[in-house]
Amino acid sequence: MKKSVILKVILICVVITLDLVSKALLFNVDLTLIPGLISSRDVGGVLNTGGAWGILGDSTIFLIIITIIFIGIFVFFDYKWKIKNNLYLVSISFIIGGAIGNLIDRILFGGVRDFLYFEFYPSFPTFNVADSFLCVGIVLMLVYIFFFSSRDFKEKEQIRPNDDTQSKSGEN
Repeated sequence: MKKSVILKVILICVVITLDLVSKALLFNVDLTLIPGLISSRDVGGVLNTGGAWGILGDSTIFLIIITIIFIGIFVFFDYKWKIKNNLYLVSISFIIGGAIGNLIDRILFGGVRDFLYFEFYPSFPTFNVADSFLCVGIVLMLVYIFFFSSRDFKEKEQIRPNDDTQSKSGEN
């Protein structure tokens, strides 16, 4: 197995572990994590049966199916493109790990356990560690796409022989 695949699997497992352990320890616990910033008090825990911000509420089965499809798409293109960029490696791992963490909740509990609360922004929805990794992963992926992906794909084009070159060299 290639080094980058092993690193992705390790990162994905770390994300899932951090998410599930934090949910097991902090869901329905009244605790201030960072005073004035983040706590689990006032909410304790919310079982979110919808997606982000509760959209598509009570759509657990649909969200399970969509999550599995998107994880499959990410894994397929990751395998196909074989990108070695570290920023990409971290971002794809965070996205897949966060999605799997929330998928496990949906399958086991019928919804996602949200427990983190921004004290300084009370109207912001509660969230969890998997949501945080998903958001960070998406931001990192966008940074990769906008600033680094064209270079990686140009390098792949230069490595791959041109169709015209193959047909001409095959005629000699």
